[in-house]
Amino acid sequence: MKKTILIFLFTSLLFTSCESDFDINADWEEVTVVFGLLDQSQEKQFIRINKAFLGNESAYLMAQEADSLNFNPENLEVKIDKVSSLGNIIDSRILDTTILYKDEGIFADDNNIIYTFENDDFLKEDKEYFLTITHKNTGKVVTAKTKLIYDLKFNDFFVSDNYVLGFVSSFSGDFTTATVIWDHSRNASIYQLSMKVNYTEYSASDTVIKSIQKDFPLKNHIGDEEYEQQISGESFFEFLSYNIESSDEVNRRVNDVDFYLTAGGGDLQTYMNLNVPPTGVVQERPIYTEITNGYGLFSCRLNQSRENVPFTISTKIAIADRLDSLNFIYP
Repeated sequence: MKKTILIFLFTSLLFTSCESDFDINADWEEVTVVFGLLDQSQEKQFIRINKAFLGNESAYLMAQEADSLNFNPENLEVKIDKVSSLGNIIDSRILDTTILYKDEGIFADDNNIIYTFENDDFLKEDKEYFLTITHKNTGKVVTAKTKLIYDLKFNDFFVSDNYVLGFVSSFSGDFTTATVIWDHSRNASIYQLSMKVNYTEYSASDTVIKSIQKDFPLKNHIGDEEYEQQISGESFFEFLSYNIESSDEVNRRVNDVDFYLTAGGGDLQTYMNLNVPPTGVVQERPIYTEITNGYGLFSCRLNQSRENVPFTISTKIAIADRLDSLNFIYP
């Protein structure tokens, strides 16, 4: 029976530079697979550490066994060092373990071990961070490093109290285009903007606040100091029409919009670019990693949000008038 090898990478997002292939007939070797994104906007940081596994059973069967994916935490020391620009270690964190519960799927949904630490002002954008994973039973050391992304900012007018989101002209009734602008952040190589439209649904028995989300295409950093995402009125109304079901049993009222902006580091950009679905004849993709003595990704990201952005009155009226099958009302 052929041996089967499978690498498990835990992904959410949003990852990096030696090319390597596995020889499925090679002698068994313990392979460490790492996935971690440091984000100083979050209080808790999480790093996934798994192992590639080799066996004589079906990969689908082996993936259901948590022991095929997880190292024994007692055999690992996972540490992150904060390093100054001069290369001196300023502070360190030894990571604890927690259990992540996931939906059912190919991989085991129990005992998913995640390594974590509290930020508590540990992550600073002007410092570099070194990850060290020591296998106590073998002495093998796996390492990686990353910088952090500097302050991520929307355009000042966009975050002001005076900003109102409009997709329909109050004078002509024609569709208009809204533009979301943000500044480039140091160490960021890729951006993604998401828009969440919030609305209230009224039925005879209940009132429920709901939302739908649109993720805009990734934008790679190409040297510009300012980036923008244009949202046309036509595309916005199509988004509502395609993502909200018609119903004669409810009325709806549109509320506001939340915008979420995520910036990712260079390694994350490379990882994502290499893992887009192949479209050509050649389906094989290289294994790309910045992990020393392992595989995977250790990089950075940063999140920023602008919530509860109000609509113009003309936009609310147009939603009620032009999407009548969705039963939006105004006022």
